[in-house]
Amino acid sequence: MPDTSEGRGKVVELEGHPTLRFVRTYEASRADVWSAITEPDRQARWAFRAEMEPRGGGALRFDLGEHGEAVGTILVWDEPSHLEYEWVEGDTRWHIRFVLIDGANGTTVLTFDHLQPDVTDPSFAAGWHWHLDRLAEHLDGSVPAEVLGDEKFDRLMAEYQASPATG
Repeated sequence: MPDTSEGRGKVVELEGHPTLRFVRTYEASRADVWSAITEPDRQARWAFRAEMEPRGGGALRFDLGEHGEAVGTILVWDEPSHLEYEWVEGDTRWHIRFVLIDGANGTTVLTFDHLQPDVTDPSFAAGWHWHLDRLAEHLDGSVPAEVLGDEKFDRLMAEYQASPATG
């Protein structure tokens, strides 16, 4: 089984609350990563398509395909450094944050925080790990597999169940 420990999510304490955090370095400029996480057509290549009103307090709408849609609010829009938003899907409130800084040699360091719901759920850790890997593939010019799952997700799920992000 390939080692996926690099870029692995871990639950950390942030402002008094547990947060599922991933830190990734991408071989792309901050502007390119920002574009990939905010432009609907690019976001649809590695996650779900989202229409975003580019400002704090702006509207957010995810197209979840056969699962319908979800709506939310942009909490922070500080281009190209900090994007934070929340949305409701069914009875569940989601809250995530992307913080981008320049890394060495033209790279970008992304700190991704999953603040809600349950940060200890292995399916969320596996899912975000999978999506952030797909973001890397997209930034490298590859065409990631379909959004709704693949063997890699199944492997990540098994890994996070065996060794939770809390460890």
